[in-house]
Amino acid sequence: MSVSLVNLQIVSFDPKAHNVSGFDCGDSDLNDFLKNDAARYQDHHLSRTRLAFLDGIIVGYITCLADAIILKSGEKRQLFDFHQSVYSFAALKIGRIGVQKESQGDHIGTQLLKYAISLAIRINQELHVGCRFITLDAYPKSIGWYKKHGFVFNKQYTTPEKTHPSMRYDILKSPTIS
Repeated sequence: MSVSLVNLQIVSFDPKAHNVSGFDCGDSDLNDFLKNDAARYQDHHLSRTRLAFLDGIIVGYITCLADAIILKSGEKRQLFDFHQSVYSFAALKIGRIGVQKESQGDHIGTQLLKYAISLAIRINQELHVGCRFITLDAYPKSIGWYKKHGFVFNKQYTTPEKTHPSMRYDILKSPTIS
């Protein structure tokens, strides 16, 4: 089954109202974050987690936070023909994203990426705060999936010893995620 963003109900995670103990995306680190850390991160204003429901069942989650990236000169020239003195660029970071094992293959992860892009656009249009990029630190097994969706490596933050390379999506220039 292919799920569309309009089919999902995406709500702010409330640990008092939402029981996430049965969530299992097949990755112990992502499961542990949702079950044990997400509420604490919210309490300390470090990130915000949203749950995705389909027909009343939690099928995924996404955690977002503020970020900024520094682009190398060559990367900047490809994107901007002005303000070469600007070094830091506003971004919305995907801190975690997980999809329930039974729902993997239903395009819920893709819909959560679209949701993050819509958040960045809303930050620009509704809150009047600049936000050009979506960033994330990719799990090695997910790099190909992110590339397929238009993410590229951030050269400034990607080194051979970094196990979770930094990637970005340009909300103005990257291909539309379908």
